[in-house]
Amino acid sequence: MTPKPHRLLDLHVPPRRLDPAELEENLDAGDPALLLMSLVQITGDVSPLDRFGPLIGVEQPAHKGDLRLLPAGRLPEQAFAELKKLLVEALSATAQPEYLQVPDDALFRRMIGLATGEDVADEFVGVIKEQAGFVPSTPVIERRTPPPAGFTVAILGAGMSGIGAAIAVGDAGFAYEIFESADDIGGTWRVNTYPGVAVDTPSIYYSFSFEPEAGWSRYYPVGTEYQEYLRRVVDKYGVRPNIRFNTAIESLVWDDDDQVWVITADSGGRKVTSRANAVITAAGFLNRPKYPDVPGRETFAGTSVHSAAWDPSIDLTGKRVGVVGAGATSVQVVDAIIDEVEHLTLFQRQPHWVMPNNLGEGIVPERERWLKRHVPFYERWQRAKTYWFVTDNNYPTVRADPEWMAAHPLSISEANDRYLRMCLGHLEASFGHDPDLLQKMTPDFPPHGKRIIRDPGGYFTALAGDRADVVTGGLAEVTPRGVRTEDGAFVELDVIIYATGFTLDFLSTIEIVGRDGVRLADAWAGNDPRAYLGGTVAGFPNLFVTSGPNSSNGHGGGHNFMTEVVVHYITECLQLLVKRGARSIEVTPEALDGFVARVDAQMEGSIWRNSDRAHTYYRNASGRVLLPQPWRMVDYWHMCRTPDPSCFELR
Repeated sequence: MTPKPHRLLDLHVPPRRLDPAELEENLDAGDPALLLMSLVQITGDVSPLDRFGPLIGVEQPAHKGDLRLLPAGRLPEQAFAELKKLLVEALSATAQPEYLQVPDDALFRRMIGLATGEDVADEFVGVIKEQAGFVPSTPVIERRTPPPAGFTVAILGAGMSGIGAAIAVGDAGFAYEIFESADDIGGTWRVNTYPGVAVDTPSIYYSFSFEPEAGWSRYYPVGTEYQEYLRRVVDKYGVRPNIRFNTAIESLVWDDDDQVWVITADSGGRKVTSRANAVITAAGFLNRPKYPDVPGRETFAGTSVHSAAWDPSIDLTGKRVGVVGAGATSVQVVDAIIDEVEHLTLFQRQPHWVMPNNLGEGIVPERERWLKRHVPFYERWQRAKTYWFVTDNNYPTVRADPEWMAAHPLSISEANDRYLRMCLGHLEASFGHDPDLLQKMTPDFPPHGKRIIRDPGGYFTALAGDRADVVTGGLAEVTPRGVRTEDGAFVELDVIIYATGFTLDFLSTIEIVGRDGVRLADAWAGNDPRAYLGGTVAGFPNLFVTSGPNSSNGHGGGHNFMTEVVVHYITECLQLLVKRGARSIEVTPEALDGFVARVDAQMEGSIWRNSDRAHTYYRNASGRVLLPQPWRMVDYWHMCRTPDPSCFELR
């Protein structure tokens, strides 16, 4: 079953005239630069760019150190009044003007430059247009030849990547089926329901570019809100009927005679077998809850729970609670539960760099939400501006400057040092009164050596208060009554919360056998997975891996970006197969080895190869960096526009 192609320019604007008084009242809350861009598209008249463009200024965030807050456009009072008047006239007119749906590249570059207050180079125009939702992910290989009758694509997982893959291959005309081990969609946002769970990418950007969401209640959406968004996407695009729920994949075996994958799964305790011409894995690499390797964990007589298997019936009121782990999950949990517990002990192996939260609760004002719902293109320009500031603007922060490092032991470049100063300021403001706690909470590695964390607003405050303490010694054992640390201290507890993340899998839970009986587990032995552009492996025809090795972003953006980029590339590979009349496509060993060598060479200048004090799952035991891709996001986007046929064998 194939869903109908989606509309990429659904303006989310009700088909009615807007009340001039209501419109003018809400326009006051808008970013003048973004309102100007909207006016140009609403009217098709570019002359306001000449009138107002030279007057636009940029107001930096009140908290200069918070690099996640966007600089706001500003206009002189009289000019802003004139701009609002033009918008009121255009949007309250009886006859709506004809929209300028998509500015050409030269005009778009001029407009995005005014929207951001920065010079945006030509190379970024295509990716920003796409990621802001102005244009679809446009095929490079023409889709003149439909897929062969009966050609099916199996997609493993119904999280963000699986949903995105389903919609993309469905739009390209391929029949597909999704295998989901759980009873609902959502992936990460289905699994994680712990107190305080939230997205750490700005909500205006953390969604599919073809299905933007104007109604987010917070600047960083909570997990339940994001799960609801994904459910709406699944239903809108007709994906749900194509999902096999409660079906866990056990093995994939390539049948070279029939050129298909034989899929074995467990469906409610019953073995089922399917066949598919191609397989897209969208299960992610962090799925199984990881517990610390500490003796006696099962002997604890109180309540223990992993953050990824949260029990909503747990009552923490008046309890002595231990939180094991100090990553993003722990930060959110501690912030959320501190007012309930009698006392909280944070067991921290290594501190993270934590950015201050200067947004308070981060609730999006109603007038801003009104603008995104009712003013055509405003939401898209806000998304475009957000993309610009949270993606490759941050790339210099993860690139090492050897001369700088020689004189600065805690930062790797001038850009990286700005994060250091911001985080050090947050530490000093929170713990300056307590030198011992300040020392415990200060990392000894540069920012971004481990994933940097945003304080929800009460994490450092909680740890600085009387209800909490921080234990830095390793765990020696868990007893029925609590936890003993390696330095001999004993902490009596009623509840233990393991906020210790997930096991890094890279498909290791599935038996995958490719051409000539080669097992993927053997090809990726020693926790050293390697793939071409993150997703194809020599010896494994018609197998495409999303969330594969070196296919995530380490310097900004969100998972949605890599999902769309990799899924676009996969769809292009399938289209190349169709165009050539082939039955299988497989990256050559030479292309794979050459690409991995490029990854490793580019990675040498990264934070992850120049910050060995940071304990991170980004590196394996040999020091090779496995997860992030080492280039700018715009570079990776251009790499994935279409496959190079010389790098593949088609049969």
